[in-house]
Amino acid sequence: MDVPDQQSPLPRFMILIYEREAPASATAAPPTVLQAHLQLPRQIAETGARIIAGNAMGPPSNAVSIRDNVPVGGSLAGSDQTLAGYFLVEASDLDHAVWIGRMVPVIDGWVEVRPVLER
Repeated sequence: MDVPDQQSPLPRFMILIYEREAPASATAAPPTVLQAHLQLPRQIAETGARIIAGNAMGPPSNAVSIRDNVPVGGSLAGSDQTLAGYFLVEASDLDHAVWIGRMVPVIDGWVEVRPVLER
């Protein structure tokens, strides 16, 4: 992923990827999903947007949650779905970011698109 040298005039959006189970590693996803993720930066660039950052997330059992300044092992999210990865993208507007979100492959979950609040 490239890191911008200067702030782009395009707004930023976080694309969150939720799965029923996060794969044990970034390469443990099905080959078709891995291939689709490899093609994603080019596809997104073709729409006039770009990926600023993106990563797969480790399993929630490896997380440490902090509530009331007390660390607790594991995720406190309490859902049958877990955060499996994310992309930070620049897009022209929310509709454009949603269009990009529809391109993101998932195994057994969904994608959520949220605007990033700028100063």
